[in-house]
Amino acid sequence: MMVFRLLILFACILFFGKPAFADEETERENKIKIAYLFHFSQFTEWTTKPSTFNFCIYDDISFSSLLKQAYVGKKLGDIPVNVQNITEKSNIDNCQLIYFPNLVSTELLSHLNKKPILSIGSQKNFVEQGIIYLFEEEQKVRFFINNSVAIASGLKISSQLLSLSKEPQP
Repeated sequence: MMVFRLLILFACILFFGKPAFADEETERENKIKIAYLFHFSQFTEWTTKPSTFNFCIYDDISFSSLLKQAYVGKKLGDIPVNVQNITEKSNIDNCQLIYFPNLVSTELLSHLNKKPILSIGSQKNFVEQGIIYLFEEEQKVRFFINNSVAIASGLKISSQLLSLSKEPQP
């Protein structure tokens, strides 16, 4: 009887517990996204040079914490980097780059257009309304750059970065 209970317990853990490799996969994906954010900022030109480069994360404290750990003491060229989690539309204007790890409204994206803020997200509406759309393809994180939105926002994205942009498959 004891062996039977252990088998049931093991089966429950196996089927209902979160597998360790899922956590490793999420961690790996987050590290890739963190690297992408930094490199996107390196290959983008803003019309005015800020005294502090503000990386903003919209409403995701855990990702903000990861980003802070990665960027503590870093500089973008000679500009110190600051990371902040924001939750209100009014705080967006202080950002040079904003990453939306979760769903974002079309209204908020249209508010960003024509502002010199590099918007990055994983939602389908980023293909048309955001500047950089992150997506997964063949178990790899890829990106698509909507250069017309970037230009309308007053940002200039390096031709090197644009050449790596990949249109998502339907």
